Amino acid sequence: MNSHRLNLLGLFVVILLIFLSAGSAASQVTEGVLIVNGRDGVGMSQSIPVGVFQVDGKQLGQNVSVKVSKDFFVQFCAQKDGSGKCEQFGEGTHNLASSEFNFIRVGRGPLPVVAPASGTAPANPAVGAPAQSKVIVPLTVFEQKNWLGRSQFFGLGMYRSFRGEFGKLNDNQARSVVVAKGFRVRFCAEEGINFRGAGDCEIYDEEGRYNLRFANSISFIEVTDLSDKADDDKMPVILYEDASQAGKMQGFDIGKFFAAEGHFRKLGNDQASSISVKKGYRASVCADEPMSGDEGVNCEEFGPGDKNLKNKKAASYLRVWKDSK
Repeated sequence: MNSHRLNLLGLFVVILLIFLSAGSAASQVTEGVLIVNGRDGVGMSQSIPVGVFQVDGKQLGQNVSVKVSKDFFVQFCAQKDGSGKCEQFGEGTHNLASSEFNFIRVGRGPLPVVAPASGTAPANPAVGAPAQSKVIVPLTVFEQKNWLGRSQFFGLGMYRSFRGEFGKLNDNQARSVVVAKGFRVRFCAEEGINFRGAGDCEIYDEEGRYNLRFANSISFIEVTDLSDKADDDKMPVILYEDASQAGKMQGFDIGKFFAAEGHFRKLGNDQASSISVKKGYRASVCADEPMSGDEGVNCEEFGPGDKNLKNKKAASYLRVWKDSK
């Protein structure tokens, strides 16, 4: 198991480390797992993406709780390899019995079945931990030059300050950054008419540490994976975050796409508000995935053109096909 050790200092230091497939900062998370420095889900919180982590729970304090969304689970174990005494939780808000943990695992689906040893402690490491997990932080932004002051981690995606997506950083506050290998980052002074970045922009597509040219003016950040060669604009169908083809966007080719399987990673589940379909294609956008067959539930079908969705902020399934007419 390849995990990453996190060093938590002070009352509550950010523990978010983004997978390559994760696409949002803390303020953007609408589902998953939140760890909270306080009981009953009240207090400072931070999202934890799907994955395996080594964390010194004692540095979070004595009163720790966790919020778990539907179809997710989280495990806290005493030993760094996921063995020893463990607590595990499914959907809901839960108070941890102890902060004596050094291992966290977040996953999708029902709670794993763990065989107990004598007493109540699990005998085996947390089951199903992905052996290939590699934790990567695509981008870290600092409020001062030379990588000093408060910082915020960012995963893949677009972040707009006016929408509260900069986490702990305020608007026009970014001054220096660390970019991980394999990512391109674009910083812009303005969000633009379509909220996809405009004005003075600077781009970094090589690993390194940089002081920003347009420091103290950044209101938009975009993080992309250099290995993703897809050109969204040329895809048969494009879904947009906002009405009138504005906001975040993601292109789709012919096929079936499920938000629950990570196919909407640039856009997110339940985020689409408009669509663009190229000539010769049709698309069905559904609020719920199919129970069987090709068609989902609560669907809208579209031919060529630009349209707003009637079921805004509800898309979880998309099917794209060639128009036979």
